[in-house]
Amino acid sequence: MGGIHQVSSRLKSFWVPVLWALLGLPPTTMSQGITPKPLLGDTAERDVRVGPTAHYTAYAWFRLGMPYAEWFKTQTGARLFWSLRVGVEWVTRVTQSVPRMIDYLELRHRSIDHTLARLGPDRVVELGAGLSRRGVTWALDHGVDYVEVDLPQMIDAKKRLLLRFPKAIRSTLDERLSLVSADVLAPDFEAWLAERLEGSRRPVVIAEGLLGYFDTGERQRLASAIAGALRRTQQVPRYSASFLCDLRVRSQASKTRAAVRAMRAAIRVVTRGRGAREDFTSEAAIYRLFTSAGFDAARPIDPAQVPELNSGLLEQIPMRVWHFTLTPSGSS
Repeated sequence: MGGIHQVSSRLKSFWVPVLWALLGLPPTTMSQGITPKPLLGDTAERDVRVGPTAHYTAYAWFRLGMPYAEWFKTQTGARLFWSLRVGVEWVTRVTQSVPRMIDYLELRHRSIDHTLARLGPDRVVELGAGLSRRGVTWALDHGVDYVEVDLPQMIDAKKRLLLRFPKAIRSTLDERLSLVSADVLAPDFEAWLAERLEGSRRPVVIAEGLLGYFDTGERQRLASAIAGALRRTQQVPRYSASFLCDLRVRSQASKTRAAVRAMRAAIRVVTRGRGAREDFTSEAAIYRLFTSAGFDAARPIDPAQVPELNSGLLEQIPMRVWHFTLTPSGSS
């Protein structure tokens, strides 16, 4: 058995680097400029309570070259990303019309970023922020007050990553970026959120990749809480209180169904079997749910209007970012 084990180890040590090279895995060098110190410590890297999707998406933003993304990539994220690429997404190499998970994530993330830039918020609260680089980007590059909300274990992991930034940058982040833990489905979440939005004139709430894990009742509850909190804000111009989130609509098109199956398989891999809840039956169903929750207007963001997106596979991705607005009571 010892000899077999030695042969197996030698074969593995030879073929694994070859396989990774053939797959075009990334070099170990970081982006130019200030680079982060080593990644999360062993405790955080092995902390199964930190959602695997956060690690995966953080590595996806790094692969897409998004600002500050290199500070949040982890070894866990790299393993998940390339395991998915090899184990599930090989079909995209054969069938070019089926988008990859990274295409889905890029559409989602860039659509939100594009809309956020157009809205010009003075305060942003992002629910389920995970290891996203967006909060740091808006705090440092736009001088916007940004609140990231997640579960305690994720907040702790994110704070440890932020410690790798140079001291001068951390001082700016301390002023503009807040990381807080909260249960978005708790009965008192509306009041909690209203306090975080108090004083803003152009508030925006974001939930990227979050509502897909909730059932219809939970989506209704969260939408009502967000609408209620936004409506409490004062001195906000008409229709200037916004909520951005990504939502999927069930499709009958054969190409889109293939994309849905690929996407669901990818989500099961990344979430370790947890998967996502059912899609909305139609855009009208989305409109009904959110207007009944208290929003005044709703529209999906046209990805063709997002300059950074590659239009090749957009129609095959059964998801759009939605922009919901309302006029708060006592608005100007």
